[in-house]
Amino acid sequence: MNCKYKVIGVIPARMEASRFPGKPLCLIMGKPMIWHVWQRSLLSKVLDKIVIATCDREIEEKAVDFGAEVIMTSSEHKISNDRVAEVAERINCDIVLNIQGDEPLVNPQLINDVVLTMRKYPDVQCINPVSEIETEEEMKSPHTVKVVSNLSGHVLYLSRYPIPSDLVNKRKYPVYRQVPILGYRSDFCIKLQKMKRGPLELQEGIDLLRAIEHDMSLQIMKTQYKTIGVDTIDNLYEVEKVMESDHIYQRYRFK
Repeated sequence: MNCKYKVIGVIPARMEASRFPGKPLCLIMGKPMIWHVWQRSLLSKVLDKIVIATCDREIEEKAVDFGAEVIMTSSEHKISNDRVAEVAERINCDIVLNIQGDEPLVNPQLINDVVLTMRKYPDVQCINPVSEIETEEEMKSPHTVKVVSNLSGHVLYLSRYPIPSDLVNKRKYPVYRQVPILGYRSDFCIKLQKMKRGPLELQEGIDLLRAIEHDMSLQIMKTQYKTIGVDTIDNLYEVEKVMESDHIYQRYRFK
C-alpha cells in the first residue's frame, strides 16, 4: 500500500456514552477530558497525524477551539473501533491507533511502544496492550476487561467477568487487564468493522471479541503503564488526584 500517512492516531469520542453521557467534555483540572487525551497523544513521537473522530457538533466545536483536527463520523457507530475504522477508510495509512477518548492518563510512551512493536513484527495485525491486575477490586470490576492469552501471546478471550477462575486452584499466576489503546493494520481495522457482531461480543459488550469470533488474530503486548478509564464521576476525581503529581501533565498543563 502506498500510504500518505504511515501512522495515524484516532481519538474516538461521543456524547451519548451509555455509562456516562457527555463525559468527553467533562472538566479535569479545568480542561475537557478529550483535551487531555489529545495533548498527551501529541507528546508521542511516532504519530504522523492525530484526529478526533466524533459525531457530535459539541465535541467538534470544542476540539477545533483548542486546535485539534476533527473528522465527523457516522452517528450510527456505538463502538469506538467502528468509528476508528471509518477514519481508516477515509485516510490512507498503514497503522491506525485507537486512543480512547475516555483515557485522560494515556501515556505517550505506550503509544510509542505499540507502534514500534508493530513495526518490528510486520505480521502482527492487531496489538492490545495489557497490564497485570493488582487488586481484587480491579479483578471484580465489570469496567476492567480481563484478557486471557496463549503462550504465544495470542488472545483467546476477553471478559468483564473475573477470568481465569480461581475456583480449583487459589490464584497464583498473573492475570491481565486490557489497557484501552489498540494498534491496527489499517486493512485489518476496516475488515473487522465490516464483520457481523457475534453473540460473544453482544453478550460481553467487548468489541474486540468480534475478531476472535471471526478467527482473526489479536496479539497482546505486556506493559507497565496503567490508566484510569473514566466510566463514572468517581473516576474523574481519581484522575484529578493522579494528575496533581503526574509528570506528563506537567509537560502540557500550560498549553
